[in-house]
Amino acid sequence: MKQAVKTAKRAKRRIGESRGGRPTKAEAQAIEDRILAVAADLFARDGYAATSMERVVSECGAGKDTIYRRYPSKRAIFGAVLERSRRRIMARLAELQVRQSSQNSLAQLKELTSLLLDINLDPELVAFKRTAASESLVAGGSQAEPEPDAIMSLLRTSVMKAQADRHVVSGDVNFLTDFLINSIIVGPTTLAMFGYKPLASPKERKLHFEKAWKLFLGGAAGRKD
Repeated sequence: MKQAVKTAKRAKRRIGESRGGRPTKAEAQAIEDRILAVAADLFARDGYAATSMERVVSECGAGKDTIYRRYPSKRAIFGAVLERSRRRIMARLAELQVRQSSQNSLAQLKELTSLLLDINLDPELVAFKRTAASESLVAGGSQAEPEPDAIMSLLRTSVMKAQADRHVVSGDVNFLTDFLINSIIVGPTTLAMFGYKPLASPKERKLHFEKAWKLFLGGAAGRKD
């Protein structure tokens, strides 16, 4: 996060040195990146309530009109920060899929689940989730049907492939996917949401994952059927 803000500040200096008038496409993107990097740092560090549009304007150095043209409210800029985080997660998952092309379906499922554990324990993402939950921003009070979760769809597809290859039991793929998430990811993520720091080291995280994965495959009775 600190590196992202430093990069954004360097971009700011470069933009400030450019010619006047309408910014180029590259300059406009640099401005956008700077605004979201600063806003993400503020939301993650100080929370939603303590982060005002005025603070974003002050700390990123962009003009007030520049920011409000893009984001008319704090809710809008927070939504953009969450979308930025989601895109980064999807990019990591896409990179994983490329690397996994030669693996069997069970190995693919295992590596995907391990990566999702890492992603869900990322401090910035934990902070965003905590903020969204406490401020009730995710649903925004809307009664509309939620959009399909691309990450859950990816995990569900991976489970289905492992089922088709008979690496895991057949049956309700939704139930099995939910069970996988709850048995490996939800517990540590919930602790992190409450301010604890579970599985802080890579060694602790790997140990937890391997034990939970073994239990997922074999069940409490140690059977695979």
